Amino acid sequence: MSGYNKKTGIFELTYTKAEYWHRKPIDAAIPYTGMRYFVEVLRKAGLDVEYINGKSFTKVKGTPEQIWVALSGTPSNHERSLHYYK
Repeated sequence: MSGYNKKTGIFELTYTKAEYWHRKPIDAAIPYTGMRYFVEVLRKAGLDVEYINGKSFTKVKGTPEQIWVALSGTPSNHERSLHYYK
């Protein structure tokens, strides 16, 4: 399950969540190869991402808002923030 750890600042992002949050057109400069694609999109947005080969999740040093903006291309909303910071 995707989740944000406030103590470490790490968001464990699953493939399912990344695919759901991704709203931008596919970046033709990055090969679409599952989770690896989303890792590269996040890196391109300036986030520190640990790619774990063969896994359906990744660890991102960033807030839920930063990840949402990087994947969707739209601003985050207050409700999304509240969900992760309770």
